[in-house]
Amino acid sequence: MEFYDASSAAPQDPIEQVLGDLGADATTSALLERLHEVDDLVDRILEEEGAQPLDADIVAALEQITGAQDAPDHFRRVYERVERRATTWDRFWQRPHDEYRGFEIIQAAIVRTTRETGETLARLDTKEQRD
Repeated sequence: MEFYDASSAAPQDPIEQVLGDLGADATTSALLERLHEVDDLVDRILEEEGAQPLDADIVAALEQITGAQDAPDHFRRVYERVERRATTWDRFWQRPHDEYRGFEIIQAAIVRTTRETGETLARLDTKEQRD
């Protein structure tokens, strides 16, 4: 923070501008504090999620989607990295943004497992109706 020296010339900036600058500085500081809080919260959530193993159905869907011969190149690259043990499905699931279009792969896996679950429930419902 700057201090006013009484022996120096009077400030040239209008008081409104000086006060506005101080207010902007305070707002920026408050915003940065909140962003640090959000970062800490995200880190804590990722730690908690990382402590739980990824569901086997999700892993199977990820392997099927990314390992398919006709999968897009960016899908195949993730599959190959997991095969080479450069990453794991758990790590990928926690940080999909580290991979090119990783969220697209996550979305495809969720759609696949949701669809399979829906089909299974529909078969069970049909079976119960027949019984």
